[in-house]
Amino acid sequence: YGDEKRKNLYIQLIGKGNKILEVGCRSGNLTQFYHEGNQVVGIDVDRNALIEFEKRLSLKSHWVDVDSEDLPFDSGSFDIVVFSEVMEHLRFPQKALAEISRVLRKDGRLIGSVPNAFRLRNRWKFLLGQPFESDPSHLRSYSCSTLKKELEEKYISICIHPISGHLIGGGNKGIPIFTWLPFKIRALFALDLIFVGTRK
Repeated sequence: YGDEKRKNLYIQLIGKGNKILEVGCRSGNLTQFYHEGNQVVGIDVDRNALIEFEKRLSLKSHWVDVDSEDLPFDSGSFDIVVFSEVMEHLRFPQKALAEISRVLRKDGRLIGSVPNAFRLRNRWKFLLGQPFESDPSHLRSYSCSTLKKELEEKYISICIHPISGHLIGGGNKGIPIFTWLPFKIRALFALDLIFVGTRK
């Protein structure tokens, strides 16, 4: 699920001994790396993906469309909500973020990610008159600043980690985005923005 740095950062941020809801769990491609030592429930809009999720990981799941439905859980039910690569697909992300806030316990954490739509490569494509978004299911485009603004209504202590991708080239021969680089450099080249916020 993404490269090693991305996967490992999720594992580090999530930790162990938590009650977790994964919103947009799909078939468990991310869940498989962090579910051991945690109590995890998944939700998704794809029923077939949920069947695979339960079969692969022996975890419980619910069919929910977070764009139009409330989450079927009591308030304060979870320590962490994982919300990876979902916000860019939603018509009403603020509705989903509010519901996630409701089901998080006091001081619970939201951990997720979005594509870094305004990375340098995409900006060059735009200047050259080329489409920079190839996925028709992406309804929203986020930069570090717009992502933080989206989260600030319901969350505090927001931290954004630009991760994955290359400064030059790609694959095994490219120059990767080193974690010791200044934030603005990483934000300019990173493929993804992993975010962490604490419920207000």
